[in-house]
Amino acid sequence: MARRVQYSCHGDSSVLQLVTDQPVPARKAGQVLIDNHATSTNPVDYKLREGLGWLADPRLPAVPGGDVAGVVLEADASSAFKPGDRVFGLTHRCVGAYTSRIVLPEAALARIPERKSFEDAAAFPLAALTAWQALDLARVQPGQRVLVHAGAGGVGTFTVQLAKARGLWVAATCSARNADFVKGLGADEVVDYTAQDFAEVYKERPFDAVLDAIVRDGYEKRSLSVLKRSGTYVHHMPSLSLGQIAKGFFKGALGLGPRYRVVLVSPNGAQLTEIGKLWEEGKVKPVIAEVLPLDKAAEAQDRTKQGHNRGKIVLKIAE
Repeated sequence: MARRVQYSCHGDSSVLQLVTDQPVPARKAGQVLIDNHATSTNPVDYKLREGLGWLADPRLPAVPGGDVAGVVLEADASSAFKPGDRVFGLTHRCVGAYTSRIVLPEAALARIPERKSFEDAAAFPLAALTAWQALDLARVQPGQRVLVHAGAGGVGTFTVQLAKARGLWVAATCSARNADFVKGLGADEVVDYTAQDFAEVYKERPFDAVLDAIVRDGYEKRSLSVLKRSGTYVHHMPSLSLGQIAKGFFKGALGLGPRYRVVLVSPNGAQLTEIGKLWEEGKVKPVIAEVLPLDKAAEAQDRTKQGHNRGKIVLKIAE
């Protein structure tokens, strides 16, 4: 049997329930059955639980979570993965991972580097793939300048590190208390968003790309003001309404300024393998705010919603 956290109606974190008598999912050809040891929380978890936005799935009960880190139990005979392999990956639509047994397509998985923990690995898939795919969409080249909003957050910590690994000059917004921390991740400059206006700081030094994982009120217009006309503004899909997405594509298509791109993160084992190599080489690392047991999922989601966490909150599933 499998343990999982689920919700049977939309609402606040009190709707989350731990159930311990769920059947183990059946594996199909091309899929891998995993003993899931850890997952981590992301803003999309509580947004879907609350039924917010156009991404919400009306089918209930639903299991939150996109990050998987565990051990292969079953796979095809021809699979690159064998029972006992330690793997991590991202689920389809970023749901279903708050569970002890899960089935994922082989193409969504990568091996966890040796001597790395499941808890650390669980911090990677959604956040690191979002950062990787956002940088790809930005089409930036070594030596170019990027601005990363929320540099101390779950996605931001990976964006700063991956941008530096690609040879970019990086500025990041964060609070004063996180300034040294974000510089330690590799940021060339940081701006305290509580005391400084980044649009004023960089009005004479425009960027080739702005990577915006949070889309705060007023950030879009100010971000565009510090972008080169040839630059790219990358939004993160779960933060946007359909109207905002349409507006951005329309502006970009008409050449009315910088390009707009929207990243909707998708599972990609090949990209996660490359990220894992950077992890093994010490060029990127997970940032863990706290590790909690699975039965503390409600607390973890509440803390994620409150924000201002340094990195990711991980849920340990293995007993």
